Amino acid sequence: MADRRALMPHANKEQMSNYRIRWTDGHDREFEEFHAITENFYNQLVGGPQNRQSFVPGNQSKDVKYAMIVYSKDDVPVACSGLKEHGKGDVEIKRVWVQPPFRSHHLATFMMHELESFAREHGYKRTVLMTRERMDYAIKLYEGLGYKRIENYSPYQHMDDAVSHAKDLPAISLTVQ
Repeated sequence: MADRRALMPHANKEQMSNYRIRWTDGHDREFEEFHAITENFYNQLVGGPQNRQSFVPGNQSKDVKYAMIVYSKDDVPVACSGLKEHGKGDVEIKRVWVQPPFRSHHLATFMMHELESFAREHGYKRTVLMTRERMDYAIKLYEGLGYKRIENYSPYQHMDDAVSHAKDLPAISLTVQ
């Protein structure tokens, strides 16, 4: 897909210029490697894979239409996320992940802004996402970015620990002079 450098309005421009984004899809080897890391993390978070069997069908790497991989200035993959189509005009944000040594660099916020811009540019009207109640740091991030809690959507509607959010994406306005 595309490789683009992007700046985040609330971050230090110099800091964000140390990273680049590569867009691909859920079949990409590096994205699949990140997906395996996140699977292990979530399994540990909930006490083993047996405690998240109902989450797994909605979280397959192959279902991610647009995958974002963030690279450091040394060209090391340090973060990822993805977008999965979800109903009329909606796209689901998947796997917002930053490698531990790169946390507290505002990369998750950076990625969220990029995901929203990319989704809007591709005609989506709303982003949705699901996390778990115990991931309070993720909930704080999403709500701080304007996401509102919504009822759990399919396939998470019957899962007690699921917390779903949505954000309407403003239309792109073009001014012709």
